[in-house]
Amino acid sequence: MNQSEKFIGSLVAAMLVLGVTVAVTAAQQANATTSSNPPDHYVVQKSAASDKDPLPGHSSHQLVMAIPPRTDGKIWTGTISWTASKPVELVILHKYDNASVTANQTFAKPLTAPFGGGEVAISLFKVPSNSPVNSGSANFVGNAVAFHTLNGAKFIVTYTADARAESVSGSSSSGSSG
Repeated sequence: MNQSEKFIGSLVAAMLVLGVTVAVTAAQQANATTSSNPPDHYVVQKSAASDKDPLPGHSSHQLVMAIPPRTDGKIWTGTISWTASKPVELVILHKYDNASVTANQTFAKPLTAPFGGGEVAISLFKVPSNSPVNSGSANFVGNAVAFHTLNGAKFIVTYTADARAESVSGSSSSGSSG
């Protein structure tokens, strides 16, 4: 084997090792992203187009998930500001603990939907902006935050959010003091 053949062979081997290293690193990063929660301090600025709401029974609605749901039992607390191409509702999802309460004729059940392996209670509201622009800003606490249209109108939203994951302190009492 002459010098140029050795050089080409070494170059091909080095490129092969580099390619395998890049592929393994990319696979590890993809796996870490899909199998874990977002960081405990989540700051995002994004523009997104709405898509069909994935919750069962909501397929005629449009949705953009802004703050992703967590699977570690923590909740998000933070602030979000937005501007949208059409009027939107702000949705906050909360883990619904149906083991601690029983809905009946006296105590009606809040708006809920199946989600993951459990159920979520849904807060849905419009934030008045006192502006001709479809925009707003709100503080939130919950398991996930989204933008939504009940009427199914497709929209684009640009938003900025600063959220921190917090552990739930404990169960609340159903009675009142005072």
